[in-house]
Amino acid sequence: MSEKDSFAEQEQIVLRKLAGCMISASKDLQIPGADDDVIFARLLERATPKVAELRRVMNDFFDALGGVGDVADLGDAGFKDAMVSARRKPHPFLEAMTALVANAYYTDPRVLASLDKEDRPPFPKGNILEQGDWSLLDPVKKRDQVFRNC
Repeated sequence: MSEKDSFAEQEQIVLRKLAGCMISASKDLQIPGADDDVIFARLLERATPKVAELRRVMNDFFDALGGVGDVADLGDAGFKDAMVSARRKPHPFLEAMTALVANAYYTDPRVLASLDKEDRPPFPKGNILEQGDWSLLDPVKKRDQVFRNC
């Protein structure tokens, strides 16, 4: 992996702090936070293909807070305060991080075990789905064709 395909140390510090703010560890439930070493490594792995775009929106987001370097130097309380104020305005960086954090976190075997879910793909065992009311699709089926054939 080249340098341009990975996050700098200060960027990783900020990403880890943000992941920990989004999903913190619970000693009562004995589950890790999203800043756990294993979960955070998975997050970075999944972010790597999009590193250039994520870095661009991350820098844009943190420039308003003084830059990535200044934010990385904030203590936990200062970082949380900065995030609370920054969350008030939607930003593509927060949307991207929410998806990355959730994806990395909810695929961790320890988290799945705490939710009484098996660490496996949904197939071949499959999952039982309740049958819905298929008649709700009747109006859609009766519509005229909405696309053109070439």
